[in-house]
Amino acid sequence: MPKYEVSKRRNVVAALSHSSPSCLPRGELFFTRKFLDVFFPQSRGDYAGQLSSAAYLLGLSLVGVDLNEEWSRSMLREGDYGRLREYFTVGYINGPVLRAIARLGFRQAMVCMKKDHQIFLDLASSLIQEVAEICFFARKNDLGALLVADDIAGNRGLLFSHNDFARTVLPLYKQIAGTIKANGLHAFFHSDGDTKVIIDSLIEAGYDCIHPIDAEAGLSLYELQKTFENKVSFMGHIDIINLHEEQIAREVSIAENYFREGGLILGSTCGLSMKTVSGKLRTLYPQWEWRGQET
Repeated sequence: MPKYEVSKRRNVVAALSHSSPSCLPRGELFFTRKFLDVFFPQSRGDYAGQLSSAAYLLGLSLVGVDLNEEWSRSMLREGDYGRLREYFTVGYINGPVLRAIARLGFRQAMVCMKKDHQIFLDLASSLIQEVAEICFFARKNDLGALLVADDIAGNRGLLFSHNDFARTVLPLYKQIAGTIKANGLHAFFHSDGDTKVIIDSLIEAGYDCIHPIDAEAGLSLYELQKTFENKVSFMGHIDIINLHEEQIAREVSIAENYFREGGLILGSTCGLSMKTVSGKLRTLYPQWEWRGQET
């Protein structure tokens, strides 16, 4: 494999292991299909090709791959994501809470969390097997990590009690992380909102990286780094929707200096969609402007 292909992946691994990466890696997990289709229409229908083009033109080292749909999983089985091996690729799937909400609706899912844990566990029963299958093909595609996306918190904390989390959700997270790590992959976790109270539990469960750092929910990247030091890494703390360009530029400069030994993958809190297409995106990713991709 050419050196330039290895360097992006190795640099992300160095950041995740707090091993002094050569530079602070940048990465995005979530790209809306509309964003990809508008800016890469020549590759419409070629999801892996669109992701590769976006990563190249944004100057990313890490790129996320949506594995929630059958069409994207079939691409995994067919090896299409191997074309992204230049980058540290993170496949992501919805976690047990989001799946329960999708099946039952938000209100009923929260009732089950509080009063009938078995219904929740029954709905999640197939997830562990799915993770094992995905990990098998993820290794064949040279993916670097698998992420559990489970929005379980709001600006005031968890959507359910900490006891319900510890009794019902956390054991599932541990099983999932164990399967991911047993396959030689890094384990990532995503939830918006204030997740401070569960970060210790996520670390103990085996997760290597937490995404995002939601400042609107009161999270501070630098306070979290002081609290957890080298126990975990973080990703995504630039709010490119609400921050001004000057604030983004200042935050990027501070982060690049503060995390010289690793522990951070620089990126947005919200992923890339048509809402994020502005001069502020160019502030976070200057290479985007050089390639002239915005309208």
